[in-house]
Amino acid sequence: MTSSHRYEHLLERAVACIDKHGGKLDDARLVGHVFGVGGSEKLWAPLLHTILATDPRVSRLPNGWWTTVRLEPSGSFPSEYVVVDVETTGLKPRQHRVIDVALIRISAGADPLVWTSLVDPGRRVPEYIRKLTGIDDAMVGSAPEFRSLGATIQQIVGGHPIVGHNVEFDLGFLNAEFARCGLPRLVNTALDTLPLADELLPGARRLGLQDVVRELGLPSQRAHRALADAEMTLAVYQSLLVKAVERGWETIEDLLQVTTGARRRRSAGRLVGRGRSLLDASHLTAIPHAPGVYIMRDANDRVIYVGKAKDLRKRVGSYYSQPLGYTRKMDGLLESLAGIDTTVVGTELEALMLESQLIRRYRPRFNTVQRNAEQYAYIKVDVANLWPTVTMAKDRRDDGARYYGPFRSSRRARDAVQLINDTLPIRTCKRSFKDKRSLGSPCIELSLKRCCGPCVGVADSEEYRGHINLVLKFLDGDEDALLPLLHARLEGTVASLDFEKAAQLRDQILKVTNLVLEQARINQAASFGHAILVLPGPEPPAREIMYLVHGRRWAQFTVDDSRSVSDLCVALDTSRSRAERTLEARYPDHHSIDETALLARWIQRSPAHHALIPWEHGSAVEEIVKCALQVDLSIPFGVEPVLDGPDDA
Repeated sequence: MTSSHRYEHLLERAVACIDKHGGKLDDARLVGHVFGVGGSEKLWAPLLHTILATDPRVSRLPNGWWTTVRLEPSGSFPSEYVVVDVETTGLKPRQHRVIDVALIRISAGADPLVWTSLVDPGRRVPEYIRKLTGIDDAMVGSAPEFRSLGATIQQIVGGHPIVGHNVEFDLGFLNAEFARCGLPRLVNTALDTLPLADELLPGARRLGLQDVVRELGLPSQRAHRALADAEMTLAVYQSLLVKAVERGWETIEDLLQVTTGARRRRSAGRLVGRGRSLLDASHLTAIPHAPGVYIMRDANDRVIYVGKAKDLRKRVGSYYSQPLGYTRKMDGLLESLAGIDTTVVGTELEALMLESQLIRRYRPRFNTVQRNAEQYAYIKVDVANLWPTVTMAKDRRDDGARYYGPFRSSRRARDAVQLINDTLPIRTCKRSFKDKRSLGSPCIELSLKRCCGPCVGVADSEEYRGHINLVLKFLDGDEDALLPLLHARLEGTVASLDFEKAAQLRDQILKVTNLVLEQARINQAASFGHAILVLPGPEPPAREIMYLVHGRRWAQFTVDDSRSVSDLCVALDTSRSRAERTLEARYPDHHSIDETALLARWIQRSPAHHALIPWEHGSAVEEIVKCALQVDLSIPFGVEPVLDGPDDA
């Protein structure tokens, strides 16, 4: 008996099983049906392949599935295309970033090319995205940035058609990332399986990728990881092509007519739920069209979210139309919402500052940025030591060292310390150099030429101090102090053809430069010493008088008809006396750095604005108050930033 006859009953069982499941089935389920639910796919799949390979009724698709359907369109469906999927930190390409990307390139007569990578977004991964995708900060922290992947992605995609489920979302994010890297946009033909499914599956009530997979009887995978979603999209697309042929479609133009929406029956608004289905319309009743802060509370009166807006009514109203389920604000927030409080202020700047203050006070669970201020880090240069080091520190101490920060991104501060120590031959060991035990036993850093060896007496103290002075100048905001050395390292890496290392180094230099620029802004604001900032109050003609000490808000007073000039003079004079007696007034700390950074950005935009009044030592408080009361409030201070939007950027 020949092998084909010996397994004929298994072959017929396999063919019948494939037909029963719509003409397409994967190895795992086919093995289970043919050999029993306890059958091992690894054990039985080779035999199954041998049985099916010689039968003309069965063929294997590029994704590894078996089919009994003959796909022989008379037109020009693309035989080469690329399936794409991305995971992101949010919904808006201009504000959010890619964290996971996958490509599957299908070519006639060749195995699929599968490529995937996590991506470092340069910011925290929001909690709702972590829950949705399983991707956290630790996973993307060691991943490459998009700029080092962009050329590879474009090379794989080439000029092929791009297939995706809601493909405009994926292309929108990829093109936004390409724009940041200075790379050209993808203008390829795009085939969207979502409207195809809408047209070809008239009985489907929902059109999410998992829903379509179930409707087609395809095996499901864990959703919201780029490679798994790309594999499911490929299976969906190939199954829909079968139905397209049955419908009489013959060309790619037939598919494009549907994907561009000309034949789509459902509107996009019906594909997802909206906030209005959960929110009580009465929440909007008393909210004015004015700048301010809104506080969302749950049924137990706990603060669950704090936000800011230049128009409170418009901002809160936007929650009613936002989609449920894929933004942090919709990931359980609206289900928990029982009431909304608002506080009206006079300007957008004050709204930003009040929001920062309230987040630190209440630590709402749906706010991620600014909530964990105690984790902000300092960069410490231990200039009091004979051989100074550059390290990270959690707190500022009175130990003679120079401290920079605190920085709101500990990862960027850590990158800066590492880049400095990799560029200059300064020590990274913890020796005190206060006794003989610190000398005579060099570590491996000396042999690697990453340290000049003070422990063995070969280092020159003046040369070493020169290195430290470069670091101090750089961290004080003088980019030219260290950038030539960093760029020399970059050029050396490129010359050695280590392009991956060059891309990483370039990204590090950019991060560190941004960190230094942030410190320079704070230093510039601090250089005003004592100053008065005058802003409009919530109700004209009231005005807010802020007393700033080295760039941080030390005190604030509201001036209206009920407050006399003499009372304001006494209050300001008392506040200045207290600030001059307090050493901490000179430096921002973990709890004031967010507000100080906000003020620094606005002061940088309008350093000569008449609303910012320097209060020199010896100037009479009466003269300062007189100037403050004469400020023309019709001329806005600073440039209005974008306030309304997610604060996890």
